[in-house]
Amino acid sequence: MSTDQASVNDMTADNSTAAPEAASANNNNRKGSRMTLWIMVILFALPNIAAIYFYLNRDSIDLSRFSTNYGTIVSPVRQPGDMPLKTLDGSDFLLSSMQGKWIMVSIGSSRCEQDCRDNIYKMRQIRKATGEFYKRIERLFFLTDTVALDDFKTLMQDYRGMEVVLPGEPAEAYRDYLSVFSLNGEDVVDGIYFIDPLGNYMMAYPKQAEAKKILKDLMRLLKVSQIG
Repeated sequence: MSTDQASVNDMTADNSTAAPEAASANNNNRKGSRMTLWIMVILFALPNIAAIYFYLNRDSIDLSRFSTNYGTIVSPVRQPGDMPLKTLDGSDFLLSSMQGKWIMVSIGSSRCEQDCRDNIYKMRQIRKATGEFYKRIERLFFLTDTVALDDFKTLMQDYRGMEVVLPGEPAEAYRDYLSVFSLNGEDVVDGIYFIDPLGNYMMAYPKQAEAKKILKDLMRLLKVSQIG
């Protein structure tokens, strides 16, 4: 056999060996790529799946044990229900009329000193900062008295869109109604509270809570929730 012919035979043998090896390597690469893709999908999906699960099962799970929220999760959630009340303009009001929306609630005196004014401002700015979600959010303020009602009405001219509710009668029943927002017997005045679209009181913030951190919690809730 000539030298040239031997070289050709050697090349043919090398090629016949290399082809299956190349095909096997390509298959392994494709399998590796698919595996990487699935791992990425699982890693990105798990937090959302967990969040949805905990939200849907919030009545039976002590969510505060797993919470990374800034606010205090109310567990189990509470439903304030309805008490016939009047708004600042004299219209009838029931809390259930806001059902289907996320509600930011605050409670305070008509004197509305600094913490009260800060809350009213924060609630407006937080709602604006939610961007495309802002229509899913309402703001509600429960007055505890009417001693400076005219001054409060003047203040509210800069915060149109916030529903303000006058104290109900009898006074003791109204105090009891607002006490649902107290988690451990603390004063509810000048806190900020969240009610979900199903009417559940589910998160609380104390006086002087940081607006940016409240916003972060709210954005998480809006993204996870498919209601409201």
